[in-house]
Amino acid sequence: MWVASSGDSPNFLESARVVYGKASHLLDGCTAKGDTPFHCAARAGMVKMLSQLISLARAEGGSGDRVKEVLRKPNKQGETALHEALRFADKARVEAMVSMLMAADAELARVPPVDGTSPLYLAVLLGHDDFAEKLHEHDEGLSYSGPNGQNALHAAVLGSIRMTENLLKWNKDLSKQGDKNKGSTPLHFAASRGFREMVTALLNSDKSLAYQPDNDGSFPIHVAVIGKNHNVVYELLTKCPDCAQQQDAQGKTFLHITAQQGYSDLFCFVFPMLQGKPKGKPSFASIINMQDNDGNTGLHLAVKAGTLRPFYFMMLDKDVTLNLSNCEQKTALDLSQSNIPTGVQFDLDPRRTIHSLLKLAGGRYGGAHSGNHDPELDEKEEAEKIMDCTQTIGVVAALVVTITFAAAFSVPGGYRADDDPKLSNHTAGTPVLAASPSFQAFIIANNIAMFCSTMATISITYAGVPAVDIRTRKRAFGCSVFFLNSSARSLAAAFAFGMYAALAPVAHAAAVVTWICMAATLVDVAWFVTLFSTSQLVLCNRLGIGACMLRFVGLAVVPLVAVLWPYAIIGGFLAYSKSHGIH
Repeated sequence: MWVASSGDSPNFLESARVVYGKASHLLDGCTAKGDTPFHCAARAGMVKMLSQLISLARAEGGSGDRVKEVLRKPNKQGETALHEALRFADKARVEAMVSMLMAADAELARVPPVDGTSPLYLAVLLGHDDFAEKLHEHDEGLSYSGPNGQNALHAAVLGSIRMTENLLKWNKDLSKQGDKNKGSTPLHFAASRGFREMVTALLNSDKSLAYQPDNDGSFPIHVAVIGKNHNVVYELLTKCPDCAQQQDAQGKTFLHITAQQGYSDLFCFVFPMLQGKPKGKPSFASIINMQDNDGNTGLHLAVKAGTLRPFYFMMLDKDVTLNLSNCEQKTALDLSQSNIPTGVQFDLDPRRTIHSLLKLAGGRYGGAHSGNHDPELDEKEEAEKIMDCTQTIGVVAALVVTITFAAAFSVPGGYRADDDPKLSNHTAGTPVLAASPSFQAFIIANNIAMFCSTMATISITYAGVPAVDIRTRKRAFGCSVFFLNSSARSLAAAFAFGMYAALAPVAHAAAVVTWICMAATLVDVAWFVTLFSTSQLVLCNRLGIGACMLRFVGLAVVPLVAVLWPYAIIGGFLAYSKSHGIH
């Protein structure tokens, strides 16, 4: 074994002949792993040594039977020397060894042991398309089998359109074979990985493959959705529109799974197709309200997932029925009610938005509704949550108080001195830039920041006291977050106004850049506006503009005013000063 794998120089070849001459039985002797000298030589890429070993076997006679016997002898993994040759890295040596082995035994690539990996499967898996084709040229009756009941086509669809098309020509029945783990066909494999080219090739070969489920009852379109493969879903729906109505073992269509998983991007990609868009594409309106084995529609599952974009798309389609009940007699509104988190939560939590939109759009509770659906508040857990946050908020609020207090007495531009030649009508010790509107805005913004941070500090004090009722602590905590948010906005505005007042006369460009940088603090305002605008569009689409406008104040205007009120005060003051000539 050592001689076979150590080299193929004349010295080693001579050594092999000597060893064979003294112990010919070693030609097909095995190591502990069942490897013969042929395995060892092929694994090491020793082309000349492999040729030498084949010549020694052929010299034993038997019309080539002896050669076939030693070459077909598998190791404990059920693999022959041909498998080892295919694994070698140097393609030139691989080609030489494969040609040599197949010339010695043209049927070497035939059926391996049960559940074994055939040479063809291995060649395809390793991306050796040329060698796979060479194996087929030598023997069209070769084995296609792979591990766990797979075949070479399972491996081909994971990376080679060339071999996928070849295998479909050589043996079309491979496409219908499922593996032993889940019964997944090559189309399931290609759909799960998102290889559209392979999916197209398989469907062009046989469209019935799209209607073959695995052992779990999942069809290729279900697998494609779980893998979030937009292009494969599109291809399946385009070539096989009936795929849309396929239900898995739980009665779920691909739409149910998309909504359940909350796959926003996939939903945006696929949902227009459900409505027959773009033009000329089939409509899948029949599955919009289809119920699974639990009675859930796509809307039910979108609400459960608590993801806004799939929910928005469902709401935009007027064919989606809002008040269907599932097997537990729960409507989408019931599920959204029980989905709302208890205790201190962010006001724009998607689950709250979903519940509000369903109610405003005319959603109703189902037969399972009785009394209050809200989960009971865990006071201990809520108290721990508040305590975890109070320290951070308290420190930040106190820091803002300190900053605003210092800024009030360290104003931009400084103060007028007693010997200032420009003093005339101004009192000594007053701010130099007091007449500037930007400076006045700085003072107002700083005062608002001071007020808000002080209120945040007071509120967080109440929120952190265990003796106070938990519901009062919740409200106090909410107030502290609101005021801290407003103080941060006002502090950013004060900085921008102060820098502008000081720099505008001498470095206007720098002052403008400062304003642009501070405008980044309004990113979350844009988020608010986008979120509420989207909600309004959804409602307008369902209810009409008239009915929607009646709900606009509570849903959009009030929250936006709550966010922008510091800027409104500053802007109002500047407008008033300008109109009355106040300096």
